[in-house]
Amino acid sequence: MYADILDISQGHVEGGDFTVFIRTKNQYLGAVYASLFRRSINPSYAIYNALNRLYWLPKYGPHFFVFSDEEAVEKVDFKPPWLLATVWRLGLDVSVTSVEGAKSVVEHRNYMRNPLAKGSIAMPKPKEVRKVFAVSGIDGIAGEVLRSLGLKYAEITLGVYDDGERVIDVDPVPELDEARARLLAEVGLEEA
Repeated sequence: MYADILDISQGHVEGGDFTVFIRTKNQYLGAVYASLFRRSINPSYAIYNALNRLYWLPKYGPHFFVFSDEEAVEKVDFKPPWLLATVWRLGLDVSVTSVEGAKSVVEHRNYMRNPLAKGSIAMPKPKEVRKVFAVSGIDGIAGEVLRSLGLKYAEITLGVYDDGERVIDVDPVPELDEARARLLAEVGLEEA
């Protein structure tokens, strides 16, 4: 198997009929570049699936409500504290302990110029949070999420609730350290 490094910071990029491994901290940019090439380790459709929380949250997440107006937060029928997330993964998640706090957060999001920030999700704040770096072929809820979304790897955040672990976040373009990079290389070699 032959691999080449594509430095997307050094000018323009043309797509092609070859396999690439693209690293970026910007998930939306990762999805765009992944769509330019025949194959990437996480295909663009899978990245978009993960970024749209409503794609996976109904099956793998806790009970939740979606709203866009700050007044609608009062109609959420479970008590705070809440985990207040955006419908599209934007890194704007926050825990709030009151309706007033939630209204303030949603009001701020409504004034942002990013249209993806206008949809909010309220879910019960978990008792505990645990992050799992998952690669294809693993078992359990993290493996199910990867298969369902079409991802080869992701960092999956699990929340511990009374009825078990639930997925509260999926990062399709997580930070890589040396150990994670080795795991990904092994996955790539197995699939080659």
